[in-house]
Amino acid sequence: MRGVRSTLLCLGILGLAGFLLMWKTVRASEGHGLNTAIPTSSGPAQVLGIAHAVHLRPTLNYGKEIVDFSNLVGKRPAVIMYFTDWQGNPNASGLERYFDSYLLNTISNTLPISDRPAIMLTWQPLHGRQATGCAQDYPGSIPLPDILNGKCDIYIQGFAQALKARPERFLLRFAHEMNISDSPWWVGHIGADPSLYVAVWRHVHQIFEQVGVPNVEWVWSPNYASNPSDPWNDLHAYYPGDDVVDWIGLSGYNWYATRSPAIWRSFTDLYDTVLRDLACSYPKPQIIAEIGTVEGDGTTLSKAAWIQDAYSRAPSYPFLRVVQWFNDYAYANPNSADFRVTTSTAQDGSVQPLPPSSGVWTSAYRSAIGNPIYTSTLPALSAATPPGQFCGDNFFTLTPSFVLLPSTGEAVIRITGIGYTIPLTLTPELPPAISGTLETRFWFPPWAVSSLHIQTADTPLGVYTGRVLIQGYEISQTLTFSIKVVDTVYSIWLPLVLR
Repeated sequence: MRGVRSTLLCLGILGLAGFLLMWKTVRASEGHGLNTAIPTSSGPAQVLGIAHAVHLRPTLNYGKEIVDFSNLVGKRPAVIMYFTDWQGNPNASGLERYFDSYLLNTISNTLPISDRPAIMLTWQPLHGRQATGCAQDYPGSIPLPDILNGKCDIYIQGFAQALKARPERFLLRFAHEMNISDSPWWVGHIGADPSLYVAVWRHVHQIFEQVGVPNVEWVWSPNYASNPSDPWNDLHAYYPGDDVVDWIGLSGYNWYATRSPAIWRSFTDLYDTVLRDLACSYPKPQIIAEIGTVEGDGTTLSKAAWIQDAYSRAPSYPFLRVVQWFNDYAYANPNSADFRVTTSTAQDGSVQPLPPSSGVWTSAYRSAIGNPIYTSTLPALSAATPPGQFCGDNFFTLTPSFVLLPSTGEAVIRITGIGYTIPLTLTPELPPAISGTLETRFWFPPWAVSSLHIQTADTPLGVYTGRVLIQGYEISQTLTFSIKVVDTVYSIWLPLVLR
């Protein structure tokens, strides 16, 4: 009991501190294209944090690169991301044929268990081989119909078994950015529609279910802006379903002059609309899986200021749990856009500040992730998953708001809270002729769900009003619902009620 009381006290103190922080006014550094007002942190960010994550291009000593990067920027990454294709390792034996574990072994040989990150594998359906379980050798992209028709099932099964045999926690980012024509697996290349992609995703996921891979979590990861922007290619059309998606990822960069037209896009320009739309659409934790910016003129268009602005704004999005910097050139090509904040080499994995003359990009990044909201721990999926969608700034919702009951009957009303920062108490207020039981009366941040079971017992016919009072430190909100008691409830009435 002492431990429970201590935990509740700590939660209460944490919640109160979070609430006070929420009302604090913060100003951003001045810079072209950046709003000066920085939004305050959401409740989930204050309680669960946002995992600091990074894409580091694989090196011969990947573990050393991670250690050196961590030391240089002042914080261990909670997640490391790299890309892998479907060719496996034909020269290996056993499960190593399907998944080359060299990089993971360098990490485990270098970092103690407590410092090892979760691994995000961006799993690209490219270069499948007959020798490792596909029906033929594929020189490039594996056609989605071939995957759906089972022509790489043996490889997929072997890959699933190989991950299952590993101790790491994997976030599997399969066939990412499927909604842009740059992606080899974009369905527009073969005149198909997004339903093909959905079917392929579900097929691959089903194989993993059959194998049983408890250490893999699925990341559905579109680009922030569909290209082409035609309605049929809307990113929502590619969503495989809540039952087969664990995380929602996004990619978006400020390319500026490296692409035409040369538009300087802020974090808000890239992510604000789509993060809010996805939170209102799916009850899933969110990841910014690839983010980066190039340099502008260094003053009014500043890479350093862009980094600071991005990491200052990210905590205001309640479902965002991971921000993953793309610490590389675009397409790993030194002649393309430079998104790096540190150097890296393909030989020994050592890293140095950038740019060499001042290290200002590295310093800006180090300062940005120095915010204690950015953590070196990825929260458990169960803790990170919200209980429902979140639309706008409506922290508390109640459904249904209208209940039709006979004079003796029962119904359930669901109350959801998302994004609050302090402990709360719920109190139902029902008319004398109606009774009710609330499953969970005490809520702790950042979200919770309660079910209110209401009963009528020989209740007179009529319309009644019920309420749920939500109270906490300087918070008092009332959610209202109506109960109509009728002689007999017919199911045929329901469509009329819902219109």
